[in-house]
Amino acid sequence: MTDETVLVAGFSHETNTFATTPTDREIFQERQEYFGDEIPEKLAGTNTQIGGTMDVADELGVDLRYTVAAAAVPGGVVTEDTYEFYTDEILAGVRDHADDLDGVMLALHGAMVPEGMDDGEGPLASRVREIVGEEVPIAVTLDLHGNITDELVAEADLLVAYESYPHVDMGDTGRTGMRLLYRTMRGETDPTMHIERPPMLCYGPLQNTMEGPMAEVMAKAREYEERDDVLKVNVFPGFHQADVPSMGFSIPVVADGDPEVAREVSREMAEYVWGRREDFVGDYPEPPEAVAEARQLAADLDEDDGPVVMADVGDNPGGGGAADGTTVLREMLDQGLTNAGFAIIRDPESVEQCVAAGVGERVTLTLGGKTDDMHGDPIADVDGYVKTITDGEFENTGPMGTGSENHLGRGVHLQCGRDDGVSVILTENRMQPLDAEIWRHVGIQPERLDVLTVKSTNHYRADYEPMASHVIPINSIGLVAMDPTKFDFEHVRRPQYPLDEMADDDYPDWE
Repeated sequence: MTDETVLVAGFSHETNTFATTPTDREIFQERQEYFGDEIPEKLAGTNTQIGGTMDVADELGVDLRYTVAAAAVPGGVVTEDTYEFYTDEILAGVRDHADDLDGVMLALHGAMVPEGMDDGEGPLASRVREIVGEEVPIAVTLDLHGNITDELVAEADLLVAYESYPHVDMGDTGRTGMRLLYRTMRGETDPTMHIERPPMLCYGPLQNTMEGPMAEVMAKAREYEERDDVLKVNVFPGFHQADVPSMGFSIPVVADGDPEVAREVSREMAEYVWGRREDFVGDYPEPPEAVAEARQLAADLDEDDGPVVMADVGDNPGGGGAADGTTVLREMLDQGLTNAGFAIIRDPESVEQCVAAGVGERVTLTLGGKTDDMHGDPIADVDGYVKTITDGEFENTGPMGTGSENHLGRGVHLQCGRDDGVSVILTENRMQPLDAEIWRHVGIQPERLDVLTVKSTNHYRADYEPMASHVIPINSIGLVAMDPTKFDFEHVRRPQYPLDEMADDDYPDWE
């Protein structure tokens, strides 16, 4: 047993600066807001950063002190008062325990943008550093979609990012971070970091680490980690829905004691990725073609085949989408798909109408397209049958965020049109339907559908791909459009491919 003491805090948000609705504390409360002893009660045994941290701390006998664990569905900039509220909670905990702390573990995201700022994580780490001083190591676990700033690299001792997308290794990331922090606290390692930024952006679906170029990039990173002098090779394809200077691909490498090793490995990885930049640009069908393809594939399914799974990428609430986009659903209805499902349409007004009508009643609704003008027009005069109304509460059972709670507000299973038509899940809150339990909690067995659509970019693959006969990512419109050239950037570093035409020797020196 040891007597090390570590403070644990979580504050996570992926900010889409193009979204018009700010993210306030109420939105955090809809997803996750735990304080003090609530944190181990809610997150122990879950596949989350803090859950993994707890596992290793228990194994090593490290005493954990908890402050806050807060996370919100990706969306617009975090309001100033919300950012300061959670930051103050974390800093108060650091001050309260400062005399006893041997280390700090921050479970963050890496792409938070508060009002009036370009970066949420770097300043937070700086303020923690001011309290604990230079001798207390700070480890930060991060989503691989972070837009990593120089300030965060400078103020943290260790950065540890997810290695998978879908993020099935959130718990493993917490475990790795805690083990590296423990070794640092005990003087067994002396971490030093360097970051390189290959000037390129990736189409969302091609960030998938299960196959393709990103799988090969991650394999190369793991090879470097076999070296004794390399502690962690982090690969961040970045989050291109944020118009901030740090947006883009970055590779922060943690070496043991030798800054030149960190620089060398980071640069070699960056040059390798840069050389493959064209592999991260793809060609995907738009809604009419995607739905027609799914309809044909479904017609040829055998009895034991799984569903055709489509991803409405542009309206992924997991990247800040409104979750009420209609372009794909409209095509499914117009093309007459049967035994099909669609998740989700966030539409509190329609939910209220369905609740008022009651289970077993027919309703005529105007569905979706009510948040903004970026995700398609509302679908008028939808004839539907209210099959189920739920409280929207369920836990993830799939491999991503296993055991985590979900809060949809009230949920409705609306059967649109004919009895074997399109089943739509209506919700009051935004949430990426990455876990198939969202269907089961409204009484639908997703494996028995011929076609199902989820608003997601890649996370759906973890739970849906094993059951799917075919997978079709859709180049749909919205705040999470897969093609970065669809966005009007004002603050990002330029040039960047494919925003700009670039040759092999156009790699800029941004140091």
